[in-house]
Amino acid sequence: MQKISKFTQKYLLSPLAISFWLPVIFMTGYFASRGMAPFGTSTILTVDLGQQYIDQFAAFKAAFLNHPSNFLYSFSNALGGDMLGEWAYYLMSPFNIIFLFVSDLHLPSAILWVTVFKFGAAGLSMAYLIHRLKLQEGHYISLFAISYPLSGWFIANDLNLLWLDTAILLPLLILALEGLLGGKKGWPYSILLALTIISNYYIAFMVVIFIVLYALWRFPQLAHKTIKIPLIFIGQSVLGAVMSAWLILPAYFQLQQGKIGHNSAWSLAFENNPLHLLIKLIPGSFDFEQMQNGQANIFISAFVLVALGAFVTNRTISYVSKLTALLLLAILILATCWAPLTLAFHGGQYPVWYPYRFSFLISFFLIFLAAWGYRPNWQPRLLTCSILFAIVTAITLYALSQLKQLSFLTNNNILIFWLLSSICLLVITAPMPHYLRLGLLGFITCISLTTNISTTLNNFSYINLSDYQTTITALKADKNKIHNDRSWYRVGQTYQRTRGDSMMEDFYGGGHFSSLMPNKMVQFYQAMGQPEGDNFVNYSNGTVLTDNLLGFKYYFSPSPQINKTEGSPQSRKTGYRADFTQYQRYAQTSTTTIFKNPQALPIAFAANQQVLQTYLNSALPIQNQARLWQALTGRKDQLISKDDFDFSQANNVNLPTTITNSQLEKKDSSQPGSLTLTFTPKTNDPYYLTLGGNLKIENFDLLINDQVITQFSSYRNTVIVNLTDHAAGQEQKLTIRLRNAASLTLSNVALYHLNQAAINQDVAQLKQHSLTITQRTENQISGHITTTTSKPVIMTSIPAAPGWQVKIDGKKVATSQVGNFLLAIKTKPGYHQVQFSYVPPYLYWGLIITLIGVIILGSQIIISRSSPRLQE
Repeated sequence: MQKISKFTQKYLLSPLAISFWLPVIFMTGYFASRGMAPFGTSTILTVDLGQQYIDQFAAFKAAFLNHPSNFLYSFSNALGGDMLGEWAYYLMSPFNIIFLFVSDLHLPSAILWVTVFKFGAAGLSMAYLIHRLKLQEGHYISLFAISYPLSGWFIANDLNLLWLDTAILLPLLILALEGLLGGKKGWPYSILLALTIISNYYIAFMVVIFIVLYALWRFPQLAHKTIKIPLIFIGQSVLGAVMSAWLILPAYFQLQQGKIGHNSAWSLAFENNPLHLLIKLIPGSFDFEQMQNGQANIFISAFVLVALGAFVTNRTISYVSKLTALLLLAILILATCWAPLTLAFHGGQYPVWYPYRFSFLISFFLIFLAAWGYRPNWQPRLLTCSILFAIVTAITLYALSQLKQLSFLTNNNILIFWLLSSICLLVITAPMPHYLRLGLLGFITCISLTTNISTTLNNFSYINLSDYQTTITALKADKNKIHNDRSWYRVGQTYQRTRGDSMMEDFYGGGHFSSLMPNKMVQFYQAMGQPEGDNFVNYSNGTVLTDNLLGFKYYFSPSPQINKTEGSPQSRKTGYRADFTQYQRYAQTSTTTIFKNPQALPIAFAANQQVLQTYLNSALPIQNQARLWQALTGRKDQLISKDDFDFSQANNVNLPTTITNSQLEKKDSSQPGSLTLTFTPKTNDPYYLTLGGNLKIENFDLLINDQVITQFSSYRNTVIVNLTDHAAGQEQKLTIRLRNAASLTLSNVALYHLNQAAINQDVAQLKQHSLTITQRTENQISGHITTTTSKPVIMTSIPAAPGWQVKIDGKKVATSQVGNFLLAIKTKPGYHQVQFSYVPPYLYWGLIITLIGVIILGSQIIISRSSPRLQE
C-alpha cells in the first residue's frame, strides 16, 4: 500500500504530474465530447491536419517500415523530390513513433493521442522549469504550468502538430540557459538548442530570436557580470547549431529551391490595430477568419493575467528587471503588428494562414513573469486592486464595443472573462485559509482554460471518420489490384482524398502539398496545364501525351454506376478523362475502375537530342506538351490541331463573335446564364479544351453533353480539360454555365485535338530503347540501356535537382535539363550501364560539421565531470 501511495503521489498527484495530466484530461475530454475517434464517428482532422500533415505521417510510417531510403528521396513527392527537407519541417517529432503501430485507417485516432500527449508534455516541461528555478512551490506550480499548454496559441494550433515540439522544449531550453548564465555547465543548453532546432527549424528560428532577447534581459541581473558569460553563451549557441547541421544545412538548401524564393516586400507599416490584441485575452478569441488573417493568439488564464500584477508590485524584483522585462514584452507585442518585426520573426516571409506563429513566446513570458512575481500570501493594496479591476473592465468594455466588427466575439465569452478575472481578484484579496485559496484559484483557472478550449475549437468543423475511411479503403483496394506489377510506374487519379494520396498509400503519384515545394516543380506543372500553387501541385488534368511521357501506367477512377455517398470515390472526383478509351480496363473494385495505359513510357529511354533545346511557354500548355513530345523523336509534323466551334447559343448572356478571351455578361443578374458551344469531331482523336487562370472554378460550371465536368477545386494558370474521345461524326455540346458571377471572361478558352496515330507510332519507337532496371531504391536506380545515333540522349521523367548524380559505365557524367525540369544525359551511341543516385546537397558537409560538434560536446562533458564546480 505504501508503494502504491508513493506511486500515486509521484505520478498522479505531484505538481509535475498534475501539470501533465490536467492538459491531457481536458483535451481528451473535449475531443471525446465531440465524438472524435477513437471516441466516436468524427475525427480530429481539420484544415491542414486533414489535408496535408496526415499524409506526411503515413510517409513517416512507410519510411520506417518499408522504404528507409524515403528519408532521403521519394517519388511519392509529386513527380519525385527531396525528403530530408520535408522530414526537417514535418516529421522530426519523437511522438510520431506512435504512428508506427496503427494502420492508415486508424491514423486519426493516433493523431488524437499524439496531440493530447504533446499538450501534457508542454505542461510538464513548464512545471519543471518553474520548479527548478523555484519560481513557485507546491501545487501553485501546476496553477501556472497548465496555463502554458492550454494558452491561446496551443489551442489555436492544436492541428499544427509539427510546431508543438519546439514549444514543448522551450521551458527546458530556458532552464538550461539559466544554468549557463549562472556559471554552471553549458553543454545541456547546447544539446537542448540542437534538439529544438531539429524538432522544427521554422519555429526554432523564432525561439532563437527570443533566446537572444532573453539572454540580453537576464545578463544585467546576474550576480557575476563578466565578459566570459556572453562569450560562453555565444559559443554554446554555435555548438547547438553545429550539432543540428546534418539536418539544417540540407533543409536550408531545399528552402532555397522554393520557399525562400518568395520573400515578402518589407515596409514600415502597422498591419493591424494593436488594441485588438487585448481582445485576444478573452476566451474563444479565435475562429476560421482569424486562422486566415487575424491577431496573435496570446490568451492566458484569468489567474495568470491577474498574477501579473504581483510581478509589477513585487519589491524583491528590481526595477531594472521589471523595466527590461517590459521592454522585451514590448518587442514581442510590437512584432504582432509592425511589419519589420513580423517579417523578422517569420524569416522574411508573411505566413500563409496561421498568422503570428511566434505568439506562444508572449504567453510563455507572461506566465514566467507572473510565476516569478506571485506569492501565495500576496495581498495587493487597494490601489493595485483598483488598477487591475480597471484594466479588466476596460478590456471588457473595449471588447463589447467591437462585437459587431469581430466575428469570434460573443457576449457570453466577454462576460465570462470579466467574471472570472474579477472573482480571481476577489479570491486573492479576501482573507481565507491557504488551501481554500489554492483550491478556488485552481477551479477558476480550470474554468478559464476549458472555456477557451471549447469556445475556440467549437468554431471548426472536422472530417467524419467514415468519410475518411471510405476513401482510404477505396485507395487501398485500388493499390492492391496493381501490387503485383513490380515495374517502375506512376499512378494517376480522377478521384482523391487529398493531394497527398500517394504518400498516404505509398505509391508513385503526381500530387503533393508541402511548404517546401520547389519552384521548378510548380513551373513545370504550370507549363503542362496542371493545377498548381506556391505550395502544391496536382496531376488532375493529364493528357495522353503527359501520361505517356511521365510514365502514368495506371489510373484509379470512380465507377460511374456506383452511388455517390460521403467519402466514396464518386464524391471525390477531381478530373474527367474521356480519353481513357485509349487505355485498357485493367481491374475493378466495388467502387472504382483501374485503367492501364499500355503506352506509358519507362522512367528512362533513348531520345532525340533535339529534346535538349525544348523551350516551354508557361501560357501555352498544350503546345508545350506537343513541342516536348515532338522533340523526343525529332518529329517534324504537328501533333496538335486547333479547332473551331460549329455553333454557339446564349442564354441570358451576350453572344460573343469570337470565343477565346471574350466577355460574357448576364442580361438579368438574378437569373441563370449560360453559353452553349457545339463541335463535331472529324476523327476519333482525343479533344481538349484550355481554360485560362482568370476563369475561376467557383464562378462557373463546365458541361459536356449536359454532364458536369468535375475539376480540381482551384487553378491559377491555364489548365487543360479533356472533353471527348472516339466521337468522330458525333456532335458534342459544351456548356459554360455561370454560377456565382454576373460576368465571366473566357480566358484562353480554345479547342484542340491530338494526332493519336502519330503518338502511337512515337511510343513504339521510344520503347525500343528503354532503360532496363536491375536494382532500385527510392534514391538509387541502376540498369542498362542502348542509345542510338538518332537517339543519343537518355531522357528521364526524373525531376532534375541538385543532388542527383549519374554514372555512365562507372564514370560520373554531366547532366542536362529538358524544359528546365526533367533530367537528361547526353551519351555516345551504344550499350551503357547507368546508375542514378540522389544524396541531399550538403548532407555530407552537415554530417561532418555535426560530428565535429559532437566531439566538442563530448569533450565538454568529460571536462565538466572532472570539475566539481561545473557539477553543481
